[in-house]
Amino acid sequence: MKRNLIVFAASAFLFASCGDNKTETTYNEKDTSSTKNTTITPDPAAVPPATNIYNPPDHVVVAFKEKYPTATNVTWSAYQPYDRINWEWTGWPSMDTSYYAVNYTVDNKKLWGWWDRNKNWIGTTSTIEDSTMLPDAVKNTLKKSYSGYRITSIDEEMDKNRTAYEIKLEKGTAHVRILVDKNGKILKKKEVNA
Repeated sequence: MKRNLIVFAASAFLFASCGDNKTETTYNEKDTSSTKNTTITPDPAAVPPATNIYNPPDHVVVAFKEKYPTATNVTWSAYQPYDRINWEWTGWPSMDTSYYAVNYTVDNKKLWGWWDRNKNWIGTTSTIEDSTMLPDAVKNTLKKSYSGYRITSIDEEMDKNRTAYEIKLEKGTAHVRILVDKNGKILKKKEVNA
């Protein structure tokens, strides 16, 4: 009884001392057991919101591990809107909190993916920091159609049907957001002049 009281008191102290930090679930690479680590979430503009963090059903975790066997730093949460990309442009189905979001790393690249409750992969996105990493066809389209524009962000969007790049550009007061497939074809475009 006294031991339980000590454990409870220590747990309450630890919980109270966490402040605004978020608890994230990570998976041991050798099995599906989970451990809790307290970390501070990085720049919110670069990371999808991660609240209601929890363990998704085992069948979703197994499907994820089959698709990304070398993934590390895996953190699951319920889906929440992510404003960095234009969801209508992805062609992905409408999602709600019954879908799962996952942040992870593969080959030192941070990725964010979404899965449904039936273990179907919806899509994955990542931020590209260096425009020289774009496919040559995409770079040629940018050079031809947006010469003189400055790239402000690039997000790679992948699903079972395509890989595309959502690119934000600006030139003076002109702001442009385009979606370009890996072959350099502009799929969507939105221009705003301030």
